[in-house]
Amino acid sequence: MDKKDLAQAARAMMVFAGLSFVTALGFNMSTGDSISEVLPPKGGIVGPVLVESDRTVYEISVSQPVPDGASNHVEGAVLDANKKHLFSFGEEFWQESGYDSEGAWTERKTAYDIKVTLQKGTYYLGFESENPRIPSRIGIVVSKKGGSAIPFVTAGIIALIVALILNAKAAAPVPRGFGGLNDPY
Repeated sequence: MDKKDLAQAARAMMVFAGLSFVTALGFNMSTGDSISEVLPPKGGIVGPVLVESDRTVYEISVSQPVPDGASNHVEGAVLDANKKHLFSFGEEFWQESGYDSEGAWTERKTAYDIKVTLQKGTYYLGFESENPRIPSRIGIVVSKKGGSAIPFVTAGIIALIVALILNAKAAAPVPRGFGGLNDPY
């Protein structure tokens, strides 16, 4: 391949990478109605979630504001139609603030999202708070997604890396030889 061919291949891979990333964004968009629930501080059950076809992707968003200096682990579980445990997920919520040499600061983590892929059927989501003394309620939003964006993001990253390699090869100087008897330099 000459430099012109390498440059054209690099441009084609860049276009492919861009299309892959745009497609991933499309699959990441919500489709259909969302389920929104506000649970008491101790937790509760959300549902039913009616899944109409196999390999349907849902994003579960969990949030709970916590007071300064407090923390709480909110665990979620996907339950089957009989409310039997299938699998769990969860994260810690916290908030800290104070003063240092630069002034006042606040850091917090009060929300998380997880994507799950479910087969056709009926499901429930159970939530339990590790620290039910936290006075704020737990917000839950369940959104159906267009599908899994992972294959498109992966293809886009690979195409981008290949495009950068091809572009670097196209821009590299042409070697002049080894300095042998027939080398005019």
